[in-house]
Amino acid sequence: MNYAKASQKLVDLLNLRGKPVAVSLLKQEEDIPHGLEEVSNPERYCQMLQKARLNEITSFATIDKHACKGGAAAVGLQDYPDKLKSGKLYVDKLGKEVSYSVAKRVVENMPRPEPGSTIATVISPLDNTATRPDVIIVIGNTLVARRIAQTIIYKHGGRMTADFAGIQSTCADATGSPYITGEVNISIGCDGAAKNAGLKDDEMVVGIPEEILGDVVNVLDMKAYEWDKWMKS
Repeated sequence: MNYAKASQKLVDLLNLRGKPVAVSLLKQEEDIPHGLEEVSNPERYCQMLQKARLNEITSFATIDKHACKGGAAAVGLQDYPDKLKSGKLYVDKLGKEVSYSVAKRVVENMPRPEPGSTIATVISPLDNTATRPDVIIVIGNTLVARRIAQTIIYKHGGRMTADFAGIQSTCADATGSPYITGEVNISIGCDGAAKNAGLKDDEMVVGIPEEILGDVVNVLDMKAYEWDKWMKS
């Protein structure tokens, strides 16, 4: 696939602010592109996404360069740390759940690859990816998410099922879920991505498995203008 052309189509057809982001969850050292330098300082996964989307910066990072260990766990770099697995972070620090047992159920249901199955992440603008991505992340308004959902229904019928918790939106919802299910997932965002990475209140996060990116782009190319014209008529 020509990722540069696919990226431009998505930007134009969905009127995106910024670019679609390519995420590669590398499984072995030989998968690391030659000459790609690791980020110098630890950063959060959601911050790396926004840097790729808005500033066209590629981030190559192993576990030590992922500042948020919850995000690192959600993309398979490690298991969740004890303060997350126990529920203490969500109850004592963030006040997101009413009890440890409730918080544990939140963590246990986070979609993610097997802990330790990823050795490094490469996050880059889709039009300049050095690796074949596993997941493409698109961030935009409600219409952006709706149009992508409509491309899936156009090809396959049925219903879209969005899997989210309002927690770990970019890492678990938009990366872990599409990676393990092979299906598009739509997330309403999370406070962490808003606070730490500047996700806007009116932005949603969509994760697309690479293997169906072509279908999404092709349907949008055929139908997006027609759908917009009818909607605005």
